[in-house]
Amino acid sequence: MTPNIAPEAHRRFVREVLRAVGAAPGDADAVADGLLWADLRARPAQGLLRLPILVRRVARKLIRSPAPMAWTAVAPAAHSLDAAYGFGHVAGRLGMTRALELAGAEGIGLVAVRRSLHYGAAGYYCALAADAGFLGFTCSNAFPKVAPFGGTRAVLGTNPLAFGCPTPSGAPLLVDLATSTLAGSDVRTIHGARGRLPAGSALDSAGKPTDDPEAAAGGCLLPAAGPKGFGLGLMVEILSGVLAGAGVGREVGSLFSTWDRSIDAGHVFVAIDLERFVPRQTFLTRVGQLLDWVRTAPPVEGGDAIRYPGEIRACYAAAYGRDGIPCDEAMQRVIDELTGEVGVARPW
Repeated sequence: MTPNIAPEAHRRFVREVLRAVGAAPGDADAVADGLLWADLRARPAQGLLRLPILVRRVARKLIRSPAPMAWTAVAPAAHSLDAAYGFGHVAGRLGMTRALELAGAEGIGLVAVRRSLHYGAAGYYCALAADAGFLGFTCSNAFPKVAPFGGTRAVLGTNPLAFGCPTPSGAPLLVDLATSTLAGSDVRTIHGARGRLPAGSALDSAGKPTDDPEAAAGGCLLPAAGPKGFGLGLMVEILSGVLAGAGVGREVGSLFSTWDRSIDAGHVFVAIDLERFVPRQTFLTRVGQLLDWVRTAPPVEGGDAIRYPGEIRACYAAAYGRDGIPCDEAMQRVIDELTGEVGVARPW
């Protein structure tokens, strides 16, 4: 039986694998932190399972490490980052860190990033903001997989967005969602488990509804909540692509299937110093009252107690931080593959 993986062993394994294929030490640290954050919160598709594709892209020099990332100040509270085709996790952490610095000085900070890569779990960056006592927002465009409302061909990415804020419990409220019916990582997870997609989530190449993940790969996903998800997806594309100066629509490459060029994804990060508006303790008290009110809603028959977004993931993080991260068959296959490929010791 494979033991659980201690968080530090997980971080060390990712770091050593990336260093073995030529990633810069600081870059390897940033990616390791992002993947660990996701696995601690039971989000494996954004965790260590991402490592093989990152390794392949580094080996083919489609991820620059270190990348000559460069800043431009466009306004007192707004900066732009050219990520120079480096790791998305590196650009993401730099982006939110700078947004927090700007918010500390100006009350609000906005950072737009271009020439980047997939940056992992959007909620990770909002957690950085919330843990620092700020409000955080981020969004990112992605390779087109999603049809417009009423359409049958992919024109937008799953285009995630996230929001985070502190709460009295210390576990931040984190809203993290794709603007499509399913995240791309969810489709890959369902496919790997030989499952079926939820009804109404995808179309095949002929534009017909399908629950087959393989058929959906040749077709498209649908926007979440119809026109609402379509509108949000367009919003993310305009912020992360047009405004940031990154790729837009079909100009954005795929992490998994674009092998002749870099991806050129874009991201936006916003941080707000809440204490410019209301004392911190007042904010926490009022958020606590709001969440208590939300919890008074009776659950559906047979359902669990109402939780706020991010609360269940925080419980996973506490348990996995104490007892280790469960290593299922998919994670074990990835670890076996990488230990054989790069010669790094297993994390147990």
